[in-house]
Amino acid sequence: MSGSRIVNDEWRGIMEDSRRRASWPDDAAIASTVGIALEAFVHQSQYRLSGKPGERNEFSLSYGEYGVKVGVWRLLEQLDAHGLPGTFSVSGLLAERHPQVIAAIAKAGHDLVGHGWANDVFLIGASEEEERGMIRSTLDAIERASGVRPSGWASPANSSNDRTNAILIEEGVFWTGDDASDDLPYVENPGTPDEIVTLPKVNLAANDLIHWIMPANGPGVFFEGFEDTFTTLYREGRAGRPQWSDIVLHCHMAGRPAFVPTLERVLGFLAEQESVWHTTKTELARWVRERGAAR
Repeated sequence: MSGSRIVNDEWRGIMEDSRRRASWPDDAAIASTVGIALEAFVHQSQYRLSGKPGERNEFSLSYGEYGVKVGVWRLLEQLDAHGLPGTFSVSGLLAERHPQVIAAIAKAGHDLVGHGWANDVFLIGASEEEERGMIRSTLDAIERASGVRPSGWASPANSSNDRTNAILIEEGVFWTGDDASDDLPYVENPGTPDEIVTLPKVNLAANDLIHWIMPANGPGVFFEGFEDTFTTLYREGRAGRPQWSDIVLHCHMAGRPAFVPTLERVLGFLAEQESVWHTTKTELARWVRERGAAR
């Protein structure tokens, strides 16, 4: 019995030495971000009723256009009602076509992030020249519309490759969201010209596309995944290991009336919690970078 106790203590010691620990402003137990995708499409959106992948689909494109016509305004109203900041991942093509919408988001005090030129045009398969052009054109379009050049990036469909980070750094971007390997943000190559902050994709359990639209679930399933994840992370944070919670909403999905009651439950729940740092992804990345949180 004593031998088992020693082994168990050794295992716990290794675990504690190996785990990274975060610290948030005011010793918050958890950092919370709300990610919102505002996307344009060239051939088709994520939702179609006919046709083949990659083919131009007018109905599917119209489904995507709902985001900039209606959905974005509904989500902005919800964020304002609950006093929460949002991080908007924006397609360059959408910023070029609808600069007044991007300007409104910036004036409301929300974060703007580069999200590729169009959401169905991927970095994987592009040449280095094409990729550089897509990244630069996206950042330029958002800056023209808002007056603010994004310092964060999330590739459409997380379609980055082994040269993407280097191009992003050259373009003045200091954080990226193309990763799913951790619970906490971290700094890659700290103290070098290749330094970049990685914000892992921790929102897989609270993603309207993955849990509502693709499997054709009722919208309430989104709240279940969010609540279970947040409750677990909050408990760990209260126990001395601060964590990070994120959700992702798409303007052309979560901005529809059927999703509003679920969204109100989620945002209301977030706004009521104690010991939570409500922030944007860019501020979160800046905080991590300043503290040199290497993995």
